Amino acid sequence: MIMAFEFRLQKLLDYRENQKKLAQEELARRQRELLAVQQELDRLRDEEKRLLENHRRCQEKDLNIPALIFLENYRLFLQESCRKCVEELDRGEEHVEQQRHVVLETWRSCRILSTLREKAHSEYREEEKISEQRLNDELGLKCFMRREQELGKVENHILKEGDRD
Repeated sequence: MIMAFEFRLQKLLDYRENQKKLAQEELARRQRELLAVQQELDRLRDEEKRLLENHRRCQEKDLNIPALIFLENYRLFLQESCRKCVEELDRGEEHVEQQRHVVLETWRSCRILSTLREKAHSEYREEEKISEQRLNDELGLKCFMRREQELGKVENHILKEGDRD
């Protein structure tokens, strides 16, 4: 009776495949967060550029001290926000790199088990081919022996009829 192939480490492979999938999802999440921080940083830098342009225009016109103080305070606020954003971006890049390493490790562990599975499946197929060949040989031998017995009976019958004549 032919049995289906069963990899003895299949549960471990399934677990590691699941871990790989989770690691990839976490990497994607961290990359989205990093992109959001980068977009925020770009927005803050654009805002700072617009503020500086506005500051220059105010200086060309009348000298309005309260407006200049407000613009300078807002510029300092934007610079501090940019600094914090850059720090967050650096941390985010570090987290993304760490997660890439985790994804790579989970991929390697899955690949090792997949290779073992492929090797075990190949060995199983070879064993099945040998078993099938033995079965075919046995069936062929039985058919041959049955034919020989039938031929022997026919020969005996012919000989017996030849003796009667």
